[in-house]
Amino acid sequence: MVRAVHTWRNRLGIYDEMGCTVVHFHLKVSYDLSQPREEFVVTKLRVFFGGNVGSDPKSPRTWSGSGLFMVNAMDGAGVLDGAVGIKVPRLLNSFLLAKNFNRDRSIWRTHYYFDPAYRRALSQAASSVSVTDSLLLQIGHMFSLPDVFPNKKCISYHDGNLAVRLGSGFGFKGVSRRRIDQALRYEEKTAAQMAAILTMSEYVRQSFISDYHVPPERVFNVGGGINLATFPPATPQKDYSAPRILFIGTEFVRKGGTQLLEAFRTVYDAMPSAELHIVGPSKLNDLPRGVVFHGHLSKTDPDQQRKLETLFRDSSLFVLPSLYEPFGIAPLEAMLYQLPCLVTDAWALRETVTPGFNGDLVPKGSVESLSTKLLQLLSHPENLATMGRQGRDFVLRKYTWAAVVDRMSAAIGTI
Repeated sequence: MVRAVHTWRNRLGIYDEMGCTVVHFHLKVSYDLSQPREEFVVTKLRVFFGGNVGSDPKSPRTWSGSGLFMVNAMDGAGVLDGAVGIKVPRLLNSFLLAKNFNRDRSIWRTHYYFDPAYRRALSQAASSVSVTDSLLLQIGHMFSLPDVFPNKKCISYHDGNLAVRLGSGFGFKGVSRRRIDQALRYEEKTAAQMAAILTMSEYVRQSFISDYHVPPERVFNVGGGINLATFPPATPQKDYSAPRILFIGTEFVRKGGTQLLEAFRTVYDAMPSAELHIVGPSKLNDLPRGVVFHGHLSKTDPDQQRKLETLFRDSSLFVLPSLYEPFGIAPLEAMLYQLPCLVTDAWALRETVTPGFNGDLVPKGSVESLSTKLLQLLSHPENLATMGRQGRDFVLRKYTWAAVVDRMSAAIGTI
């Protein structure tokens, strides 16, 4: 069985390499993994959203856009029965917010979501939905389906986990150690109850095995998908001669924006024609020469979407020097526009970007390495062109949501 699973994973392109959407569905499958994928017949799926990913299944903001595109891919595959949002009841939610109050909104938010009482309450909200199917899937471990549906087989899907984020050293200043420990124990307990765990990357898969002690045969790397309704056409004659850099990230500090601005000062001094275009944050001050700030551009606004597409088309290089990045969909979307990517040498980013093939890697937080790599890449437009073409092909092969849904179905068929 282990050999069969490995063979099937390779055939489907399951490569080595938080938030609460719940999907529950009934599978009628052939367990002979040597047979073609068409042998797997999946009936309808119902998707539940809740917690810090948002609770509106139709919102492009839910789970940073991935929820909507994953659901659409399931619908396209004929496996979607419907999608609903779950919330903690208003009165109880108000109590939990007051209980975890902190003058620092970031700490307040973290304590609130890490509170075991909140997670139990969210689980109870899921229990109010009638479930007749035998197999359930939840996204993240913000709540526990096994606790409320003990007679069902439960599976979870993750772009990251708390252990991975703690390892990054980012985002926990002032957060109670007690709350962190409570959340870690909750995640480990929930992971132990799952019949299988699906991850977006091999890095997160290994974390569940080593940090949460889940047996390797129960954890599957199925990848993640790009959040675009339509894919841009290829541009065979794309021009890379202009040293134009693109950065996209609402959470500017976490995405390494501060280090990028410092590194770009060096780039601009050596290459005065260089431009750095920044999209995402609502406000930035004291920008160096050569930086063009576009603010937040929404994909749901036609004019802003066109402006974003123009930036993708006209840029020569995409950069994301994150201090923490659970998966990293933005570089994959940039690759569709034939942009090589310069990203942090960590987490899933090192699985999606290979130096010399579709971009390059830099050590986390190193301004000197970042400026050096930027100058090296921008000085060789012919290399950028080759990496841009290769990156686009790579994404279309492995990182569409349709491909992810196929791999999820195949992995689930082995349990």
